[in-house]
Amino acid sequence: MNDFWDVASAIATVVATGLALGLSWREARLRRLDAEDQRAAQARMVVSTIEGSHATIINHSGAPLLELRMIRADADANGGPVAVRWNEEDTRVFRNVAAGQAHTIELRVQGWGPVLHPVHGYEQGVDEGVAPHDATNHRLTIQFLDVAGLWWQRVGLQPPTRVMGEPAEPEPNPE
Repeated sequence: MNDFWDVASAIATVVATGLALGLSWREARLRRLDAEDQRAAQARMVVSTIEGSHATIINHSGAPLLELRMIRADADANGGPVAVRWNEEDTRVFRNVAAGQAHTIELRVQGWGPVLHPVHGYEQGVDEGVAPHDATNHRLTIQFLDVAGLWWQRVGLQPPTRVMGEPAEPEPNPE
């Protein structure tokens, strides 16, 4: 009968140890996720939009951005990304962007070719705009340095991601 209690005690000890390890692993994981969420709090408050021929980046956070870079503007058309142009004179690197401050740049209207009738295929006019008339998902890719000294990237309204290594330089206008 003693052997039975020895085996039962050993099994109970193993199960208790496994549960304790599992709970501590889960708690450590939750602490890590919470810390990541805290680091990204300011980055989630930096928003970019494209409306008409204007691209705007707004720092909705309560802290300044040490640096802000507009890397590129694009949209989706014909199954792939289409580059959007901007005025070469516009500044696309900003330093010390205050809380609540916005920066807007002008996007260039360009010709994308004829607009064809969807059924009969005859020309209905010229497609002019910052992107083709049937483009969707207009977005800016921005990178910025938050007040904690961390670089972040946002593509449109997707969640921010950390930039590991050197930040990107703004891309030149597409040819």
